[in-house]
Amino acid sequence: MKIRIIIMALAFLCLGISQIEDVQKAVPQAPKDLQPQQVKFKSGRNGWKVQIPGNRPLATVAYEDGLIFVGGGYGSYEFYALEAKTGKLAWMFKTGDDGPTAAVVRKGYVVFNTESCIIYVLKAKTGEKVWEKWLGDPLMSQPAIDDKYVYMAYPGGDGYHHLACMTLEKGKEIWDVKIAGDLISAPIIDNGSVYITCFDGTVYRYKKHSGDLVWSEKKQATCAPTIHDEQIFVSLRQEKKDGDDIKQFEGLATLDLKDGKQQQDELWSEREAPYLAYGRASAKSGAQAELDASVGFGSAPSAAKLDQAKENIGMYSVAGCWAYQGSRPVIKNGYSYNAMGNEIQALDIDSGKQKWSKKYDDLGEEGIGGRVFSPPSYANAKLFLGSGSGEVFCLREKDGKVLWKEKIDASISFQPAVANGMIFVSCDNGTLYGISTGDMKDDGWYMWGGNSEHNK
Repeated sequence: MKIRIIIMALAFLCLGISQIEDVQKAVPQAPKDLQPQQVKFKSGRNGWKVQIPGNRPLATVAYEDGLIFVGGGYGSYEFYALEAKTGKLAWMFKTGDDGPTAAVVRKGYVVFNTESCIIYVLKAKTGEKVWEKWLGDPLMSQPAIDDKYVYMAYPGGDGYHHLACMTLEKGKEIWDVKIAGDLISAPIIDNGSVYITCFDGTVYRYKKHSGDLVWSEKKQATCAPTIHDEQIFVSLRQEKKDGDDIKQFEGLATLDLKDGKQQQDELWSEREAPYLAYGRASAKSGAQAELDASVGFGSAPSAAKLDQAKENIGMYSVAGCWAYQGSRPVIKNGYSYNAMGNEIQALDIDSGKQKWSKKYDDLGEEGIGGRVFSPPSYANAKLFLGSGSGEVFCLREKDGKVLWKEKIDASISFQPAVANGMIFVSCDNGTLYGISTGDMKDDGWYMWGGNSEHNK
């Protein structure tokens, strides 16, 4: 436990929602070590890159009105707004604690939380703080927002994790419910409901405005849910005995929207998933442990309930869970697109039959989040994703053909964003890239999950 967190907790419990203008101010000028460099990529594409100070893993950027928003990485105390076309700094905000996660932006508000322990709402154009609230330590998932409300998970002082709904403009609590543990990635908002997957694999559906539980199902789920046409698409883990060994498998399933019941007896495209077993040799456990130690976690904090993640997804570090995204699918035009292990695939959403598959046996390296590939982003009938080996892929939706590929100098864990003919790639070493795709129609995937509700 970090001593400074105990001190901050006492302070924020007394203050509640803070609008005090202390050291946390937006800074309009760029530090000397935050200057974009123009890049000519091997494919002939143009773009820019920025090395964020600290060289820490970066989360997915959020885009709105020509600006991109990104935290300074796991362990940092900075949050940045950059010009999307050039990478130049628009403003910088100093946080009161470390580890800004992926942001969401809507109606001129940008919302993010630090890993330890605060949720912030800022004005997107200026970086002016609207409100902040201390929630708990650690916060390994990110918020979701709609036009009026913010949804966020946090560890409470009562030994439970909670899912809370607060007003976007003031931070006033609307409802608060107990859940099994922290979330994989983020809450998902769709058509009057909030859906979540906890690290223990439980999937929940709540009514958005009241917080009433519709159903919960413990399913060994390994990603945040995707909602489409009265169905929930989610990857699931299964254990199978092989002699004296227990092996992990993963596949895609659909759950009924009304009651959460699984709609197939067998998982679609099931395959062996050694990456879900704790202690595997290829995991970046050493780097994850160093990152945890850098923010004061000498061992896993009990409040994180990391035993749940260890059992279900093979992850036992705050940094690893912070960056973990799993095999979350994108559903478009009757097909599910996702990455499992070293394979990217398209499945028919009615039958589960594979339309196409691309396997990359030469890409064995994982990102800090423990996967070979990030989840795909979708724009203009194309899929965009990054790899732990440092490749950025653009695939054609209909057949998986590689339209172009770039090799960069760092591993990628988080899903890229795509806006106005640019793809924005956040790297595990603190490098942020803006790459021109050459097609202005490549547009519309503006943050993690595509939009501020994470269900585009």
